[in-house]
Amino acid sequence: KSPNFCSMATHLISRGTRLAVKAGQDYPLVTSSAGCFAMGVVLGVISCLAYTTRQKRLNHNEDRDVLYDTDLSFYYGDKEMLSTTEGHNTHLPDEFYKKYVHSCIVNCVDCVIVRFNTITNQKEFFLVERKDQPAKGMFWFPGGRMFKGETFFAAALRKCRDETGLNGKAVQVLGVYNTHFDSSAWDEPHIKGTQTVNVVVLIHVAEGSEIHLDDTSTRFRWSPIDPEKNSDEDKYIVAVLRRMHAWKRTFGGEEE
Repeated sequence: KSPNFCSMATHLISRGTRLAVKAGQDYPLVTSSAGCFAMGVVLGVISCLAYTTRQKRLNHNEDRDVLYDTDLSFYYGDKEMLSTTEGHNTHLPDEFYKKYVHSCIVNCVDCVIVRFNTITNQKEFFLVERKDQPAKGMFWFPGGRMFKGETFFAAALRKCRDETGLNGKAVQVLGVYNTHFDSSAWDEPHIKGTQTVNVVVLIHVAEGSEIHLDDTSTRFRWSPIDPEKNSDEDKYIVAVLRRMHAWKRTFGGEEE
């Protein structure tokens, strides 16, 4: 145990002993020194457990306040200027982007889009079948490259809207994953593959949103959010679902 914890426990046991001595005035059973000390230990332990439980609850609430509903962005300068997305950063020339994919790690966001199905009475998440490499033909989270100046939330909401037609609220950064692919849309005979770092953002679908897929996907499906019911999905999808469930258990977050 840490010195602070030991000091606190000694203080609480001593306090409990004093309470026991006082109680001995009314209860002869504990008037002996041994009885007072034993009762003091019991009272001290109870007080100590109550104290640590309260501290854990306070820390839990503080952690949740820090992690919930924030996209973890920090600005060192004028926020409005730094968060402005310029047009030349959104549509990069093909040759430039090809060289970038071949030489650098691509920073992306992936969207865990969640709804509550009133017919099945369960929460579901959204997957699209990718039309292009990497992961061509696989069901995947909607997502893609961040633009310079974007926050994680802003990028995720843009990709959600552009690729699926759905609007929603960005709720939580669920985690960051590093994916290595042996192929990309920019492969050449002498160089292939790509590496992406993906910030995964939880998004609640807005009521009344309609699905309109763009040309990066061929079809879509909704699936239950339970990781155990998605064991046939790609390992990345399952890992993200498990992270979402772990976040909910730890911080009391809601997926719907």
